Amino acid sequence: MAAVLIALGSVAVLIAGQSGEAPKPLVRKDLLVFGKGEIAPPVRDIFRPRSTAAPAPVRRTAGPTADPAAGTPGPEAAPSFSLNISYIGSIKSGGQTIALVLRGGQTLSVKEGDEIVPGYKVISLSAESIVVQGPTGETRTFPRQGDRP
Repeated sequence: MAAVLIALGSVAVLIAGQSGEAPKPLVRKDLLVFGKGEIAPPVRDIFRPRSTAAPAPVRRTAGPTADPAAGTPGPEAAPSFSLNISYIGSIKSGGQTIALVLRGGQTLSVKEGDEIVPGYKVISLSAESIVVQGPTGETRTFPRQGDRP
């Protein structure tokens, strides 16, 4: 019985193949959309959770300025090192070590001597940390984030 069904199926295929119609392709090329230009870089790292937005800073209106009395400390200066990055690891290639850092949701690759942003230069890097020098000469060490072996 099974042999009869197989024979009838193969005869039906032969008859359909002789009808002159080409078989339909599996991929419909008319539905493909071809892009123009290059793909935009990712907005954020999909493997890191979204951080909540920091509250907007309070802005005070400018009032009359008073000279501080002699001997009293003035207002503290704003922190000179304002770079906020996460060091996620390094890659060794061709005798050179390249650091991968996250800044503002974007992954950057830098090496010793490169500037992450104007004024902030990579002084040294290792598998465990990266040292960055700010515009005032102050240095800051960023330890590697994430899983440790």
